[in-house]
Amino acid sequence: MPFLGALAGEISDAEVLAITQKHCVMCHARNPSHPAFNAPPRGVALETVDDLKVWAVKMREQVVELRNMPIGNETEMTEGEREMIGRWVDGM
Repeated sequence: MPFLGALAGEISDAEVLAITQKHCVMCHARNPSHPAFNAPPRGVALETVDDLKVWAVKMREQVVELRNMPIGNETEMTEGEREMIGRWVDGM
């Protein structure tokens, strides 16, 4: 099936970056804005597409599989957003 990728709903880098900007970078930035952090936890910065690619497998684990992030779902990440991250990682 030549259109399988399109049917599966390919997720762009920009879409995933928008999700991480909304839900992750307040903590996972080189200079976090979240009052609990003065550095990104465990050195994980998720500010750029290159950052996302470095941490993609770990993001899939923590966000999609274990649902540990965002902590306590403080930013109210939706199931759809989690699914998009998983599909993006799977498509890499």
